[in-house]
Amino acid sequence: MGDHEVRGGHRDPDLRFHAPPLSAIDLHRLRRERLDRLQAAMRAHGADACLFFDSGNVRYATGSTLMTVYSMSASVRCALVSATGRPILFEHPQSIHVSRGVVEDVRPMRAWEWTDDPSAEAALWATEIAQALRELGVVSRRLFVDRLGTPAFLALAREGIEVVDSGPVTLDAREVKTPEEIRLMEYNAAIGMKMLAAFEAAMAPGVREQDLLAALTATLLREGGEYLITRACVSGPNTNPWNLEATDRALEPGDLVYVDTDAVGYEGYFIDVSRTFLCGDVKATPVQRAAYRAAYDWLTRATVLLKPGVTLGELASKMPRLPDRFLPQRYETMAHCAGLADEGPSIGYPQDPQPNGNRRLREGMIVCLEVYAGETGGRDGVKLEDQVLVTAEGARVMVPYPFCGALL
Repeated sequence: MGDHEVRGGHRDPDLRFHAPPLSAIDLHRLRRERLDRLQAAMRAHGADACLFFDSGNVRYATGSTLMTVYSMSASVRCALVSATGRPILFEHPQSIHVSRGVVEDVRPMRAWEWTDDPSAEAALWATEIAQALRELGVVSRRLFVDRLGTPAFLALAREGIEVVDSGPVTLDAREVKTPEEIRLMEYNAAIGMKMLAAFEAAMAPGVREQDLLAALTATLLREGGEYLITRACVSGPNTNPWNLEATDRALEPGDLVYVDTDAVGYEGYFIDVSRTFLCGDVKATPVQRAAYRAAYDWLTRATVLLKPGVTLGELASKMPRLPDRFLPQRYETMAHCAGLADEGPSIGYPQDPQPNGNRRLREGMIVCLEVYAGETGGRDGVKLEDQVLVTAEGARVMVPYPFCGALL
């Protein structure tokens, strides 16, 4: 069973799990070491400067966050980082005071969206970026960027700045977690345990999927987490095929109910665990038990394979195989990483392309093993997922929420 327990009933309060206290987490060290890793990756890739709009990258580089969900759809804040020295944060003009205690150099952001002439506003913004690059001593005209609106891209080009993809830089920087990041992930793991316990306790015939989602979210917010990136809480026929989201459907006795936490927790670190439960005091059907057993066996066997040094391509070839009847509706990847977001690198099924096949597992990576077992045209599907820390001794499950004994 690894680090898990399996229990038959619901609402067992003794989860036997302890997280580090917040007092054990040094946020100043966290921010310093993340910036050190980022700038080392920049130098390795020949990136003299990076410009980040993605909220995870901004937070990784500066330690600052604000209006995260809003910032996903609007270019209202960004960070400019050189390969040495302190970053510059361009912040929402009315919110500069929020970040001044975290970032030394905070300047007002000139947004171009929702203006009558976005090109003109973006040109003024690009002029400020070019000036900031000169202040940072950046001579290169190549600027590594994660995402950028069209007006801003064109404006930078008019300034003679070549935009280059920053993805390989941030992937290298963020894939291995610092000691403080791991402590934060452990702290958030305790939140994940509480979220799943609240979800399971709220589960009963007549309860709607949306009610369960509310219980999950309420626990996250009460514990200092931030938001969910999906609404993956479904029941009965909504469990097959996978990737439907919560509706107003009421649970019925004998339903399978699965949840993927997909939660951004305290300080932005990801809680990504999936469990499937049986609703009501009923006996599972043979089809339900077979699907659950297949997913459970795959997950527990895959976990022990996570060791430093193996390439992701080699790991893909060694992974356990799902029964053929579940392969047409297999999950899109067998594994991905997690940190300040749902991150790469990822591992595809052996018959699928390997996007990161030559990359190696390294100590300090956090890998989410994910499996779905549901037959095409069937009523039921099972989703299981564990978030695993790769250590020198092997894999350690970070959120050891019990499996459902009624389905095994």
